[in-house]
Amino acid sequence: MITTMLAVRGRRLGRHAAAWGCAALATVTVLGPAPAQARAAATVPPGRVWASFAFYPPLNQLVLFGGNSGSTIYADTWTRTGSSTWARQHPALSPSARTGAALVYDPATQQLLLFGGGTTPSGPFNGDTWTWTGTTWARLHPATSPPGREFGDLVYDAATKTVVLFAGWHGSYLDDTWSWNGTTWTHLRPATSPSGRDSDAFVYDPATGTAIMFGGFRGTGYVPGDTWSWNGTTWTQLNPPTSPGTDVFAWQGAYDAASHQLLLFGGDRGKTKPSLDGTWEWTGTTWTQLSPATSPPGRGYGTMTYDAATKQVVLTAGRSTGTTITYPTTTWSWNGSTWAQI
Repeated sequence: MITTMLAVRGRRLGRHAAAWGCAALATVTVLGPAPAQARAAATVPPGRVWASFAFYPPLNQLVLFGGNSGSTIYADTWTRTGSSTWARQHPALSPSARTGAALVYDPATQQLLLFGGGTTPSGPFNGDTWTWTGTTWARLHPATSPPGREFGDLVYDAATKTVVLFAGWHGSYLDDTWSWNGTTWTHLRPATSPSGRDSDAFVYDPATGTAIMFGGFRGTGYVPGDTWSWNGTTWTQLNPPTSPGTDVFAWQGAYDAASHQLLLFGGDRGKTKPSLDGTWEWTGTTWTQLSPATSPPGRGYGTMTYDAATKQVVLTAGRSTGTTITYPTTTWSWNGSTWAQI
């Protein structure tokens, strides 16, 4: 465990101060490998926000990496297979401790791809590219890379068979779009683009062959609440008659291949307001709020992905706000109509 002191820039705190839970002078704790006795005791990942989370089909693994809880920055890797419990992995090689790295599976290259992330609450921002092999991490060295960032989004575009990166924070809100072809990154320059932001939801919709981006955060008092589609070459702003809201950010999003639903869950409304626990579906033309019999406690800054082995969407991590701030450690699954804790 390494502890350092740093002065956190005021502007950086102004963005997501409640999520970091730190003051102008903060202690950042970087957590790497745990002692043997701690490994034996840990059965679930410690609560955190901005964790990287995706499904790795070659081993039917859910993979979770990094994130932060207040000023504690994680460098741990966890996996979960089917109905089994979480298992802490101890790879020979791993990305450095970071939060807000983007993670997605690329079926075209069979790579579980990780990019970027913040080393501390105020940077520096990583611009490195890694893959998960099932047992360890391997760093790649592409000829071209996007600028380092945290809280950006990766999505696999099945129509173009490429991974697409959009947005994030690098001392300013980025609005650039990049694609990954398995060996290097290419900066795309669409004629139209959403405004720079972070903490948005970005999910591929097979029904329309487009990636849907909703909302995000762009500074105090400016939460976009807009919906855009990416068709492989350009962005188009959509104007659905119903929307999950403009005063909420840090949604969790995923596509449920079993029920053919593009889902959003929860959302953050600020430090003193209760986190939302609503479930929304994108129909192709509008957003519809669903009414499941059971729902997880409200949260934002968590993470969701589709588990092809169990044919369910899985939600974990995040932060719940209200009278107190908590970091949930529970894991939930969506079966197409309701939620259940697993």
